[in-house]
Amino acid sequence: MVQYSNSFSCIPMAIFDTSSLTGTYQALNGSGFGDNIKMLKIYNASDTGITISYDGGTTPHDFIPALSTFILDLQANHGTFASTGAGTLNGKSGQVIQGKGSAGTGNLYISGYR
Repeated sequence: MVQYSNSFSCIPMAIFDTSSLTGTYQALNGSGFGDNIKMLKIYNASDTGITISYDGGTTPHDFIPALSTFILDLQANHGTFASTGAGTLNGKSGQVIQGKGSAGTGNLYISGYR
């Protein structure tokens, strides 16, 4: 994928059917992001809340209520040090988002941008 410094690109959106949620963590975005991301957006279009984990389901990190949107901007308020790259944050390629909750009706949509 060609990257340009003055434009953005998207990773393919993951869609998870919340009717298959259980009380244990499971992958919500398949085998993970296909590329590094600078912004993460999760839209919970279902009628159930979902607990999110970013470390393989060991630790609960966030909760996304039903009918809500979660946006994580990894580039907001960062420092730019061109010589070292320090201060620039990215969600890593292959990152799997785990989730658990009660089975619901509707989908969870996970989008990433770079």
